[in-house]
Amino acid sequence: METSASGDRAHYHSHALTRGLHLLVRVATGPGPVTLTDLHETTGQPKSTLVRLLAVLEEQDFVLRVDDRPAFVLGHGVLPIVTAYLESGTPVDLLRPYVRSVAHEVGWTAKYAALDGAASVDLCVEFPDRPVHFTGKEGGRSPAHAAGSGKAMLAALTDDAARDHLPPEPFARLTDRTIITGRALEAELRRIRDRGYSVDDEECARGLRCVAVAIRVGGELRGALGVSGPAAELTPERESQVAATLRDVSADLAADPRVGPALALFVKVAAR
Repeated sequence: METSASGDRAHYHSHALTRGLHLLVRVATGPGPVTLTDLHETTGQPKSTLVRLLAVLEEQDFVLRVDDRPAFVLGHGVLPIVTAYLESGTPVDLLRPYVRSVAHEVGWTAKYAALDGAASVDLCVEFPDRPVHFTGKEGGRSPAHAAGSGKAMLAALTDDAARDHLPPEPFARLTDRTIITGRALEAELRRIRDRGYSVDDEECARGLRCVAVAIRVGGELRGALGVSGPAAELTPERESQVAATLRDVSADLAADPRVGPALALFVKVAAR
């Protein structure tokens, strides 16, 4: 009986820790202060449970309560963890030489992205050696149905699997070129599969075009490598040249034995 009770307590504490860490991620990735109601709606956890978990995180300075709604932001308690992570080197560091080489060769902003639900998340971003270029940030998110990297990854999945990464219809319209229906997107994904790369033709932002290819390791989808730049520079000839560069670098990246485990880690984290 005592052993069973001890095991139950350990099981309870491990679940509480998991829930607390998921809350921390929600707060970290929110567009601003995240309210208790926001967390209740996105996690499905009872507010009473969330209050207890947030109290522990606040006591340890991992979150900071900023108003009476209540709403929370990250606290200074995360700084030692973030600093240690950055100083020790990260899995992204393995990707950076490949992404940087694309940015320099193509002359556009280059990025490696992974799927996270219905979003394409930029995990590694590098800029070209030119004074004017598209800006982006690591951790930036774009709707997968509109982004070049997102469409490349959706096209690498079956139609049924791709639907798991789409919001309810009609999809969010970012520009007058954004695809907003499942039928139209399925036709686009077939075109991407046929030519081997995707194009965001001003679907996320006017004046911006993106080209991207999916990356597989051992037959499994691991992400996408893409570039973003001025729409006027992407002529049909230029498009095929950019796509060839992306394919070559992606093949080298996927063949690097150090990179495979890092890419698998990104997929595992995004699936949570």
